[in-house]
Amino acid sequence: MKLKAPGNRAYNIFFHLHTVSGLIMTAALFVIFFAGAFTLFKSEIFMWSDPVARNIAVKHIDPLAVLEHIADSIPDFDIDDETAIIYPTSSNPKLTIHGHIKREGEPEIHYTREMHPLTFEIDPATAATIGETLYRLHFLDQIPLLGRWIAGFVSLFFILSVITGLLVHWKNMVNKFWGFVTKGSWKRIWTNSHTVFGLIGLPYQLMYAVTGAFYLLLFLALMPMVLVFFEGDPEKVYGMAFPSYQVEYAEDAAVADYSSHITHITEKVQKEYGEAFHILAVQTRHLYKEDGAVNYILQSKDPALFSSFGHLAYRLSDGSELYNEIPQSTKQFRYEIIEAIQHLHFASFGGVFVKVLYFILALFTCFVIISGLLIWKEARNNKRYTDQQRRFHHRYTMANLSLCLGLFPAVAVLFMAELMVAGDFDEPSRTNLVFFSSWLLFTLLGYFLNADEKRLTRMNLLVGGILSLCVALTNGILTSDWFFLTDTNDYVAYTDISWIMIGLLSIGVGIFSGKAKQIPISQMKQPQGDCK
Repeated sequence: MKLKAPGNRAYNIFFHLHTVSGLIMTAALFVIFFAGAFTLFKSEIFMWSDPVARNIAVKHIDPLAVLEHIADSIPDFDIDDETAIIYPTSSNPKLTIHGHIKREGEPEIHYTREMHPLTFEIDPATAATIGETLYRLHFLDQIPLLGRWIAGFVSLFFILSVITGLLVHWKNMVNKFWGFVTKGSWKRIWTNSHTVFGLIGLPYQLMYAVTGAFYLLLFLALMPMVLVFFEGDPEKVYGMAFPSYQVEYAEDAAVADYSSHITHITEKVQKEYGEAFHILAVQTRHLYKEDGAVNYILQSKDPALFSSFGHLAYRLSDGSELYNEIPQSTKQFRYEIIEAIQHLHFASFGGVFVKVLYFILALFTCFVIISGLLIWKEARNNKRYTDQQRRFHHRYTMANLSLCLGLFPAVAVLFMAELMVAGDFDEPSRTNLVFFSSWLLFTLLGYFLNADEKRLTRMNLLVGGILSLCVALTNGILTSDWFFLTDTNDYVAYTDISWIMIGLLSIGVGIFSGKAKQIPISQMKQPQGDCK
């Protein structure tokens, strides 16, 4: 099959753009996709992360009672600001509260806590660290101020890398795909692997590059529009994408208490839409002011419906409807587009099967990222480069590999630390300290052990595999919820079984890679020193 390829000049431009952009983004891209792979199952691993939640039954929620309890028990909670109550689900039976803490003379603080749905007891800190830590890590939020911007521009340049990679391999793409072999020089193996796995995951990678850039750079992209067409008010343009921003509030609105109307409005929503939808969340703003409003986010009970989210809002004072965006009824097309982006990015459609498929494709993408780095290094392991240049290529490769591959055993440590660290106010920060410290330790060990790429990869696979098996062991010892017991919660058992499968697979690949032999790219002597 013959396909028209770019000319020599265009090919060279695309090749160098693809190579340079990939080299610069290697570590960031790997972290984003690897952490993102686990983030897909954030809700499924909640009860594994928080043993207290395993014995809670989901019950009917009275949003007014929840709001009144928050107002009474947290004096600094700004109940008139935006407040959200995330309803319990089968995987997360606790309530989740979002709001703001406001103290005079201090900047506003975002507030997120879990609440027991029966006792209304508020956890002193976010109970489950794993999902939140990996979720934030997948857009580099732990880097102060710049993390999200870095992740956004990485996503943007990833689009360039994906497209230029496609153009570089366009002519021989099909032949390379079917001609994949695992014998020959390292350069040939990495090139074939890079091409084949890159082609398999191409739509997935491009989708994530586009949706990631959308989420992280949306404000930057909309800034000119906000300044020119919306008088500098971002909420007006956000209203085009998110219905809740349509509602107008006056900062000097008079004080009034219509909060009791929430109960009647909630009953009305359940009566009109309860057969086809269940309530995901209730949002309020200006709860104790004259222009207060309540917003409902609904989700269809029909699993086959892709555009499944509904949005309703009512004015508290008179119960008048402010907007009504119901799937297959009144929902506007622009909101369906935004929801489609959300579903595609978070795999919130198609059930567990789609999440597992996304997880596998994310790992494929991590392999593509690593193989691209190794292609670059092997291509420069020849006489055209001085020993000093080759040592630099080796050090750069090993630094990136150590950082990327060290994340795998560190994630297993994070899961174990979640159960091993005593539950108190400092638990999330201490669990995160263990996670990032172990990641740093694995990174430094990998870099300074003076190993080659093969030994480093094998070491991380074996260590990560052993620690993966220890995840299920830690849960069984500390909570007595062994995965093979019939009364163990399904979410807990599936998490343990998944880690056992990951551990056995990693150990198997690590052992096999130690026995495999390939023909070296050249017979020339390796540079002395750190490139040994």
